[in-house]
Amino acid sequence: MPTWFMKTDIINSLKTLIKGDLKNSFLNTDDKEEITKNICSLIKNRLKVLTSDKYKIIVEVLLNENKGQGINVSTRLFYNKQSDFFIKESIDNEICYCFVVVYLIHV
Repeated sequence: MPTWFMKTDIINSLKTLIKGDLKNSFLNTDDKEEITKNICSLIKNRLKVLTSDKYKIIVEVLLNENKGQGINVSTRLFYNKQSDFFIKESIDNEICYCFVVVYLIHV
């Protein structure tokens, strides 16, 4: 496995996964714990194929009722612009919404 990866490939792959595959499972399940664990494991498994072992994958999933409110997320971490990056996406329906943040940190 190469020690580098293409950010655009990862971003496109995650957007496809979140907007496509995960949205279907998100809409068809009432168990919120199962949804969050499923989302995290699917994202991590997809990223392990696309990245090298030199990256730590951190997936943060926020699942909430959809009553028209917004959400603010703040994270504090050491970050190297040349080797680390993150992506955020959200999926929603009329009942709830899910906000996903994925960090790839070079170790």
